[in-house]
Amino acid sequence: MRKINIILILIMLLVLGVFNSSAISKSKYQSEWQKLIKTNKELIQKEKKNKIKNIKAHFRLGVAYANLGKIDLSKKEFDLLDKLDDKKEDKELKKIVKYYEKQLNKNPNDHLILNYLGFAYYADHNYKSSLKIFKKIVNKDPKNIWSHNYLATVYGKLEKYDKAKKVLEKSMEIKDDDYTHFLLGAVYYKQGSIFKALYHVGKSGSVGTKLLD
Repeated sequence: MRKINIILILIMLLVLGVFNSSAISKSKYQSEWQKLIKTNKELIQKEKKNKIKNIKAHFRLGVAYANLGKIDLSKKEFDLLDKLDDKKEDKELKKIVKYYEKQLNKNPNDHLILNYLGFAYYADHNYKSSLKIFKKIVNKDPKNIWSHNYLATVYGKLEKYDKAKKVLEKSMEIKDDDYTHFLLGAVYYKQGSIFKALYHVGKSGSVGTKLLD
């Protein structure tokens, strides 16, 4: 009887461990991002009927998807900026950056504005400013692996590969994720560790194909 109780306790601990590891890998602002997805999708559909393309709404939608780890959907929204001609893209990005810089001055600790500005700086190739923002985002949402992954991506753009690797290793401690493996593979490749790069890219499954598509 005692052996059965011990086995049951072990099973319960394992089950709880599985559920906890899944839960802590998510943003603590999960519900807010989900609401924003719904709101911006509705706005885009409404304005689409009037033949209006709301770039800012698509951008916000992309950021929300990114925070929930829906990378393919996020990429689809951000790709709309790339489809604009260079002058219009630059103009739209500058408008987005200036808007959220003003918003952040009013609300310096707002996690949504921090995310919008961090991604806007990144899209505008202002990686140093993006880095400062994503450091704050990770501090505010430390259990969200996606915040860590995007911080590491910015480090990579700045060629600070050791720091990128440390951030990704921290992300892997929170949750073993295909996307994180892919980023680790990219970092190891840049550092010349080909076998480690191949290992992590291999562990990433179809993620690489989606990102490079």
